[in-house]
Order: sequence, then structure tokens, then C-alpha cells
Amino acid sequence: MTDPVAVVRQFRGVSAADRVRQRRDALLDAGLKALAEGNLASITVDDISARAGLSKRYFYEHFRTRNDLFVTLVERLIEQLTAAVTAPSKAPDLGTYGRLQEAVMGVVSVLIDNPGNTRLFVDTIGGDQLRDTVRRTEHAIAALVIDVTIGDTQVTERERTRLDMAALILVAGAAQAVSDWLDGDIDLSRTELIEEFVRVGAAAFHTILPDL
Repeated sequence: MTDPVAVVRQFRGVSAADRVRQRRDALLDAGLKALAEGNLASITVDDISARAGLSKRYFYEHFRTRNDLFVTLVERLIEQLTAAVTAPSKAPDLGTYGRLQEAVMGVVSVLIDNPGNTRLFVDTIGGDQLRDTVRRTEHAIAALVIDVTIGDTQVTERERTRLDMAALILVAGAAQAVSDWLDGDIDLSRTELIEEFVRVGAAAFHTILPDL
């Protein structure tokens, strides 16, 4: 006799588990698109559900609150930023400046390619959990940028602290600057914007490690 619990119900060839995953992804994508077009404070569960083409019932199957969805988006953003910053270089012998350039390009590209990602960083309206998650993300990505940039270079604890602070300012500042750039308030091309970030980062790192 077949165990009814083990039966995987399908609808139009799609399993129940796949449908659940598709609905969750649709809600996350809808939330990101809503962020790209507005601000966090104005986005409602009704808006996200409507954009996803789903009823509110499905929203609450996956997320307790609107902020829970945004926290999940930030966690997904961490994965995207980490992958972009640590992507294998096409030119292994880049040197310190080249590694910094690629790391910064990775961060900025993820923010530019989906404006909703940028809004997650710069829109501070939200619950404590969301703000704490954004702060942890900024610190984690800043540390990763340093790791990729300095490679095997040995630094003291104080130098590392100063480098982490400089990278944190760079990452947080990049998010705000990209937001302004997307709004048309910074008159630079994408390439010029990235080059400015790299120059600022290189100058800051050079004051800490002159030989870097």
C-alpha cells in the first residue's frame, strides 16, 4: 500500500515542493522590484503579493512580516556580493591595485545591476533585525574586500583594524553613492563611478600601508 505522506502531488507537472519554492522566489523578486521603484516605508504586504501575482495567504506561508522578507533579501544579497568579490580573476597577477579594482567592481556591479539591492542598504526605515542584518552585511563585505585586496600581505592587528574601518566606509559610502547615481544626482559613467571608488579606496589603504 502506498504511503499517502510519501506521495508528491503535482500540478501541471510541477511538484508541490517546487511550487512552494517558486512562490517564495516570486515574493522575494517582487519585494526587490518594489524597492527599486520606491522606498521601504511605502511598500506593503498587499503590494508585494500583487506584484508576485499571489494572494496574501501565500505571503504569510513564507514570511511572518514584511521585514522578514527584507531580511531574507539582505541575506541573499550577502551571497551575491560574496560571489562577486571572490570571483576568480581573469588575470591572476593583478597586483594590489588590480585586486582592489576587481573587488570594488564586484560590489558596485551587484548594487547597480539591481537597484533594489542598493535601496536595502540605504533605506534605514525598518525593524532592528533588518538594520542589524544590513550592518553585519556591510562589515562582512568590507572585511572580504580587504582579504581579497591584500592577499598574503602580513599586517599588524592595528593595521588590520584601520583597513577594516577604511573598507567599511568605502562599502557603506558606495551604497549611498550608487543610490545617488541611480537617481541621476552624480554625473559620471558607470566606469568612471567605479574608478572613483577604487581611487578613494587605494588612497585610504595607502595611508595605512604605504608599501601596499
